[in-house]
Amino acid sequence: MATKKDKNAPEAPRLLEPFALADLTVSDYEMEDKMPFETCRFVPGTVSNQSADKVLFDCVVFDRVTFDNVTLERAEFVDVVFDHCDLSNVVFRDAVLHRVEFNHCKMLGLDLSTATLRNVKFEECFGQYAMFRFADMKYVAFRDGNFDKSDFYEAQLNQTEFSRCELDQAQLVGAKLKGIDLSSCEFRTLSSTLEDLQGCIMRTDQLSGVAHLLGIVLKDD
Repeated sequence: MATKKDKNAPEAPRLLEPFALADLTVSDYEMEDKMPFETCRFVPGTVSNQSADKVLFDCVVFDRVTFDNVTLERAEFVDVVFDHCDLSNVVFRDAVLHRVEFNHCKMLGLDLSTATLRNVKFEECFGQYAMFRFADMKYVAFRDGNFDKSDFYEAQLNQTEFSRCELDQAQLVGAKLKGIDLSSCEFRTLSSTLEDLQGCIMRTDQLSGVAHLLGIVLKDD
């Protein structure tokens, strides 16, 4: 019997068959403002010391690519997969991401502040200290990842999923959590407000992580 698709699950990238993607070496390119990259696969390699504005990536796969000192503000990613990439401290501020997957990526300190995310999945990623401040998210899934100390300040979390993630000391002030299910996640404390937590779904044992918002001091037996 077919499994019913979750209506809130992110839509997968629409990619061509692998043999139809042109293989490129990312280090061969000096990225410039508004440069388009379409229907290609970046093979394993390192892109270093790059900065550009409004670069377009359409139907692109990044295969084990390391980004070192890279800033791509207002970039547009449509039907893109990042597979086993290192995106630590990369700056994608004000970017637009539509049907994008990050699979098994290292993204410590990745900056997606004020970005727009639609149909985006983060699968088994290490995203400690990642920044999603003021990001506008819809149909976004964080699954089986570590996002300790990540920053979702004032982010819009529409139809956003957190499944089996580590979220200790995540910054969630201003991010409305009504309907957000954190019951499969792990954390000792969260930074939030009582107003923002209204309607959030948690396990009973997780309440100690937000007890400080009520002025409650918990004492071990």
